Amino acid sequence: MNFPTLAKFFRVAAVCAVVAIAPAQEPADNGPAPMAPKAGPLQAPGIDNLFRATDRIYSGSQPKGDEAFASLRKLGVKTILSVDGTPPDVERAAKFQLCYVHIPHGYDGIPAETAACLVKAARTLEGPIFVHCHHGQHRGPAAVGVICQATAGWTPDQAVAWMKQAGTSPDHSGLYRANADFRMPTAEALTRVPDAFPSRAEVSGLVDAMVAIDHRWDHLKAVRKAGWRAPPGQPDLIPATEALLLQEAYRELQRDALAQAKGDTFLGLLRKAESDAKDLHALLASRATTLDAAALRRADALSKAAGEACAGCHKKFRN
Repeated sequence: MNFPTLAKFFRVAAVCAVVAIAPAQEPADNGPAPMAPKAGPLQAPGIDNLFRATDRIYSGSQPKGDEAFASLRKLGVKTILSVDGTPPDVERAAKFQLCYVHIPHGYDGIPAETAACLVKAARTLEGPIFVHCHHGQHRGPAAVGVICQATAGWTPDQAVAWMKQAGTSPDHSGLYRANADFRMPTAEALTRVPDAFPSRAEVSGLVDAMVAIDHRWDHLKAVRKAGWRAPPGQPDLIPATEALLLQEAYRELQRDALAQAKGDTFLGLLRKAESDAKDLHALLASRATTLDAAALRRADALSKAAGEACAGCHKKFRN
C-alpha cells in the first residue's frame, strides 16, 4: 500500500495531543550506547513478538481483544503507536485508558518525513509507548530502531541487530537501510511535525494499492528478463526482495475494508496471488546466487501463476 505524505497524514482529526513537549536533545556521550535487549520476547495474551526495547519503548504485533489491551495497561503502557496500514482499534484502546497514534509506513522503508513524525511522537507523547505493525516482525521493529537511535542512544549497528532479534526478514532491505543509514531529523524537520497526532491516519485507497502492486510487478518483470537477477544498472532491484514486497502487498490488501467488501472471489484471487508470490520469494531467497535451469523454470512458472491471478482480478473487478 501507499502511505500518506506529512500534509495528508495530518488531515485526519487528531485525538492524541502532545502531553509535554521536550526540547530536542542529542543522546549524551557517556560511553557506549545502550544495547538492544537480549532477552527473549515477553508473553502476553493477544500480542505476539512482544519485546521491551527500552524502559520507554515496547514492540510487538497488533493487539487483539480485551486481554491484549489489558496486558499493555498492566505493563504501564500509556500510548500505542501503530505503523500498520489498517485503522487502529481506537475505541477498544480507550476502554483501557490508552491513547492510540497512527503513523503508518510501508515495507520498502521509512521516508524522512515519517521518521521525523516517529521521532517527535516518541519524544513528546506520554510513555511507555507500545509500537506495533501487523505481526510485530518487520515495520514495527524498524520503527523502533529509528526511535531508539533518536531517543535512547542506539547506534545504527545496534538498531540493525535489534531488527534481526525481532525477526525482521533480511529481504526487507528498505527497512534495514532506514536504520543503517539513519540520520537524526533536523530541528526544522521536527518543527514541521504538528504537536498532535491522529489516532487514525488517512492512507491510500484500494485503487492506489492496486497501482502500487502493478509497480511492483514492473520490477519483477525486469528481474525476470535479466534471468532473475538484478537488471544491469538497477542493483537495488533484488529479486527475492521484490517477490517478498509483492507478497506483503497482496497480504496487506486483503486487510483493506474496500477489498473485503468486494467479497470472497476477490479475496480468493488475492490469496492465490499472495501464495504464488510467497513460493517465488522462497525459491529466490534459497538461491541467492545463480538459479539452475530447473529453478529458472520454476520461477517463471510461479511468476506466471501469480500474474494470471492478477489478470483474473483485473478482468473481473477493474477492467
